[in-house]
Amino acid sequence: MIGATLARVYLTGGIRMDGPDGGFVDADLPGNQGRLAFAALAIERRPISHDQLAEIVWGEELPNRWKGSLAAVVSKIRTLVTSIGLDGREVIHSSGSTYALVLPPTSWVDLEEAHQELDRAEGAWRHGDAEAATRHATVASSILRRPLLAGIESVWAEGVQARHAEALYRAYITLAGAWNELGDHQLAATIAASAIDIDPLREVGHRRLIAAEVARGDRSAALRAFAHCQQVLHDELGVEPSADTRAAIDQIA
Repeated sequence: MIGATLARVYLTGGIRMDGPDGGFVDADLPGNQGRLAFAALAIERRPISHDQLAEIVWGEELPNRWKGSLAAVVSKIRTLVTSIGLDGREVIHSSGSTYALVLPPTSWVDLEEAHQELDRAEGAWRHGDAEAATRHATVASSILRRPLLAGIESVWAEGVQARHAEALYRAYITLAGAWNELGDHQLAATIAASAIDIDPLREVGHRRLIAAEVARGDRSAALRAFAHCQQVLHDELGVEPSADTRAAIDQIA
């Protein structure tokens, strides 16, 4: 079928790749080394040198004869890709001393979809279109709230997970503001609280919660939200809430 998606790659909620003849999941990959190698190629989407990929897979302490070990891991991934109806050597492309994931046209990657939807949501919010912001941010958050590389210990994975959490925070912040503007203040408050759970030291989440409670007419809840923000900032950073956060509460204090 013209325009049909040839491959679908899922990196959140467990690794999965689907092709014309089936799919494979993270349990089919060669251990954590295979998961890390596949995830790195799928997330970075650029040529990665052999030594850089090896460091992602094993850390700074590389095994003896790591080049052969890395080649074996990549070979097993290629075999899996071939088994689902794609050309393993084309998809896991090797050029000189680099590897890269080269997907066929019209392929789909969940994290790429999430970030595209997040960009659209934030753009819509900046332009005052709360309905579009809500629509796009809902798609983004539905993907981003699923765990990424769960149970894998790796410096590279930790960095990726931190960026993943940051993107989810942005999606929640956009959703909380948009739902509050659209009149669902309870949902806005719930989503703002989820953003605070991700990063309690960033004040914008607290401001979204305070604004939702004020819009709901719950003065006590708004004051509690401000007090919580004040306590967290004092305990963790030794600072007071910013002028913007104080302004959010001054109207009812």
